[in-house]
Amino acid sequence: MKGICSRRECTENMFNLISAWLNRWTVDQYLALGYRILKIILIWVAAVLFIKLERIVVNRFFDGRAKLGIHVNKKKNDTLRELIHSVLRYVIYFLALMMFLGEMGVNTTSIIATAGIGGLAIGFGAQSLVKDVINGFFIIFEDQYSVGDFIKVEDISGTVEEIGLRITKIRGFKGDINIIPNGQIYKVTNYSRGNSAVIVNATIAYEADIDRAIQVIDKVIGEYASDNPDIVEVPRVIGVVEMDNVGVTLRVVGRTLPMKHWGIERDLRKAILGALEENRIEIPYPRLVVFNKD
Repeated sequence: MKGICSRRECTENMFNLISAWLNRWTVDQYLALGYRILKIILIWVAAVLFIKLERIVVNRFFDGRAKLGIHVNKKKNDTLRELIHSVLRYVIYFLALMMFLGEMGVNTTSIIATAGIGGLAIGFGAQSLVKDVINGFFIIFEDQYSVGDFIKVEDISGTVEEIGLRITKIRGFKGDINIIPNGQIYKVTNYSRGNSAVIVNATIAYEADIDRAIQVIDKVIGEYASDNPDIVEVPRVIGVVEMDNVGVTLRVVGRTLPMKHWGIERDLRKAILGALEENRIEIPYPRLVVFNKD
């Protein structure tokens, strides 16, 4: 039948076509092709080696921070480590791809220009997102606060529940979750780094003996502090800090372990109140005197 060849004839025809196609190439063309293939292989090998090298360098950097005694949060350290690995890996992939396309005869200049214009357009449309990510990166890198720390950002205070590259989640006293974009975090007060201060005010009447009141307060504070391991610096009465229309205010100041001051302040107020009442030192309250003219 016309148009149908035997297996042998089809094989010979295919061989002849390939031979004709190969014969059209010169020796110089074969050498050029081999050179390009070799360069592509070398680009791939170099990319693999650079990825391994960046992993070694970055890992040594982060492991060295811990060995030098620098305060490092393991979770943040690992997060930052993987973030840098990912960024460098994609940069190497991009450069290798551009070199590979260049060897294939593709005009990479136009690709880079198009990517630059597209990136610029995206950048203008997502400035806040980029700002959040960059600021989040520095928050993690500088270890400004950690999960579990009690912080204050502007008028929001609470315990940090989550730190991401884009947002930070803070749980307030009432259980409310505040989600703050990292780009809006300019000033942070961290109450969990270092010891906390205890400040308790006790007001007594003008008629009371101030020196005796100080002795009574110091005694009850000493007894309370001796049984409390959370107290770092035993509170003491620093003296009179205010005089108003009600009475004389004495101030007690001390230091506790981080975030333990609120409970200790409550306990001290109760203990001081009981000691003053027991020693019949008058605690003042607003009075209203009425004169009746007959």
